Amino acid sequence: MTTLITKTITKVCIPLVILFSISLLLAGHNNPGGGFIGGVMFASVISLTYVVFGLKYIKSFFNPSWDKWFGFGLLLSSLTAFGAIVYGHNFFRSSIKFVEIPLYGEIELASATLFDIGVYFVVIGTLLHIFKNVGEDK
Repeated sequence: MTTLITKTITKVCIPLVILFSISLLLAGHNNPGGGFIGGVMFASVISLTYVVFGLKYIKSFFNPSWDKWFGFGLLLSSLTAFGAIVYGHNFFRSSIKFVEIPLYGEIELASATLFDIGVYFVVIGTLLHIFKNVGEDK
């Protein structure tokens, strides 16, 4: 049983922590952060939601298959790692392109970002699959 205060704070924290998680993910190839810690942040706020509202309540409207998130992330990370070989480079080599966006300026696109996104989904899928299975165990 949780209190009204806990439920209210959780509802406020969910979008903030998810945005912070995405911020960590996107900053990861140049600054501290990345797919792993971003995925842990996302999994922690979803786990908090499971604890505060209860697994049955959450499953009534939000019941993703977390093992599919893991599979997608692993596939994306693997394709990124092998993608360099297709272009005649070493395995896992990162490449960087600078793209000019009108009214914004120049942005950097790095293939390491795709790998980080894959790691992000692997971490989310793994942790939440474990949390969900432990929560369903009686």
